[in-house]
Amino acid sequence: MKLTKRRVTVGLISTAVVVSMTSVTTWALAADDAKSMSAAANTPVSLVVGYKTGIDRVASTRSLSSAGLRTADAATAQSALAEINASRVTVSSGRIASVIASLRNDPNVAYVEKDVQLAEFDTVPNDPSFSKQNEMYAVKAPKAWDTTKGSAVTVAVVDTGVNAIKDLAGATVAGYDFVNDDSSPADDRGHGTSVAALIAARGNNKQGMAGVCWSCKIMPVKVLDNKGNGSGSDVAQGIIWAVKHGARIINLSLGGPGSKVLQDAVAYANVNNALVVAAAGNAGNTTPQYPAAYTDVLTVAATKRCASYATTPGCTAGHQTLTSYSSRNKSGASWVDVAAVGDVMTMDRYGNYNTGTSGTSFSAPIVSGVAALVKTRNPSYTGWSIASSIYKSASVRKVAGVNYGLVDASIALNVPTDRTAPTATGITPNGGFAKGSIPVRPVNFKDDKSGIQKSLLYVNGVYKNYSKNAPYGIIFNTAGYKGRTTVELRISDKAGNQKIVKGVVTVDNTAPVTKITSAPKSGTKVKGTVTIKFSGTDATAGMGKWVLLINGKASQSRTVLKPFTFAASSVPKSFTVQVRGYDKAGNSSNSVKLTYTR
Repeated sequence: MKLTKRRVTVGLISTAVVVSMTSVTTWALAADDAKSMSAAANTPVSLVVGYKTGIDRVASTRSLSSAGLRTADAATAQSALAEINASRVTVSSGRIASVIASLRNDPNVAYVEKDVQLAEFDTVPNDPSFSKQNEMYAVKAPKAWDTTKGSAVTVAVVDTGVNAIKDLAGATVAGYDFVNDDSSPADDRGHGTSVAALIAARGNNKQGMAGVCWSCKIMPVKVLDNKGNGSGSDVAQGIIWAVKHGARIINLSLGGPGSKVLQDAVAYANVNNALVVAAAGNAGNTTPQYPAAYTDVLTVAATKRCASYATTPGCTAGHQTLTSYSSRNKSGASWVDVAAVGDVMTMDRYGNYNTGTSGTSFSAPIVSGVAALVKTRNPSYTGWSIASSIYKSASVRKVAGVNYGLVDASIALNVPTDRTAPTATGITPNGGFAKGSIPVRPVNFKDDKSGIQKSLLYVNGVYKNYSKNAPYGIIFNTAGYKGRTTVELRISDKAGNQKIVKGVVTVDNTAPVTKITSAPKSGTKVKGTVTIKFSGTDATAGMGKWVLLINGKASQSRTVLKPFTFAASSVPKSFTVQVRGYDKAGNSSNSVKLTYTR
């Protein structure tokens, strides 16, 4: 695919020339009959002259002199290129052929080549409407495209549906319609298609526009009807469905009041390492909107180009300031994170390309597209890592009213993530016996960077459950297990680093056998000292103790097989006697019940 580069001189560059460009110096003509040349012939052309190994400065100067050239460089500039046995000279275009021929015939010269001009690359696609997409330049998408144009990263557009036409043809994966409960999430309003086009309209295809991530996949999840309305539960279902079907970036260009189901759905996405990107809202005030204001949501405000960088209050180095309609942080608040242009050009549901589309709904997908580029560049990044990259990129160009600033895609691609695993000294329980349902907890755990995200419980290597809340303990139901059992917690931070702590318990859910082996005959009258002998066996944990029950209440206990004795005068006139045996795991059983009078 051929791309157009802005401000780039095309040409092959040898290693020597690339190094030589670290010092831009000038050699001048020693003799040049300007009067005999036309203006065109006087156009200066730079040459790089390389000298053979072992050629000293005197010999190189002699070679230049014989070609009618001399140096006009400062000493520092000369010495820089001298490190690689090279010089840069400037000749008129009218003399270039003769000079090159003369130098190539010099036994001291290794090569002569035209100097090239280098500049930073900005990839410009050939889409006819791209010239109207100033929003892409504001987030430096063209510069990012020199590194990556995306991959098959899946971005879920949880919205009014998506029509996969024109620039979105072939760009979608299977989705779902929660409004009509079917698998055809067509867009009957247009909002979702416009959002999707900003994320993933196919670039450089000679039609329409270019999205931020040319090769990304859009997962259309319809949760809003043809009037743009939907329930919190449908949105929650859409988020969960998207995550379960492989989306790792979720775009939510919608909002309203908060709800527990929506909050839990966002948390579900977070704990499964997906990034939720949400529009801040168009209220033009500081009132939090949801889901934008939930924890671990990347919230996007809308900007416009400053009328005057010098005189517009709050105008950033990126020549952007918040629009009047964009929601924002008030002093001390932090729910709005970054900003991107809110007045955009995009594609409607019929395949028409329109400028003047406005709202934070269209700022958010620009950032979702940047997130997809970051994920392409760094496939192992979690949602937290992607968000962290975007936050750091935006910190360079501050915007009043948001935590960080204007997103910079080119910087975001190369921000490193947290690579340090959480720490923990152990797990409880570890050793001993267990029965029933027991809490399994990490001991002395912490993470000083991205923060703890979740713990996963594995029993004998098999996943059982997870916890996303401190202290990250998980209940283990030991039913169905017996004997030596390995329990482990896999503690993950938000960047995906993991610490594994293991323990071993002996599971015993089987009650021991407890017997009274010698006692007065049941139903008889007793007097004086009554002696009760007993026994107990347990095949797994072993016996721990025995308790004498008189009328069902504990009277005495033993940890050894020493008979219980009591005075008949110390008990009620009519009473019962049992022995309860406990094994070391805490299971118990009762002997037969004996009845007496005195």
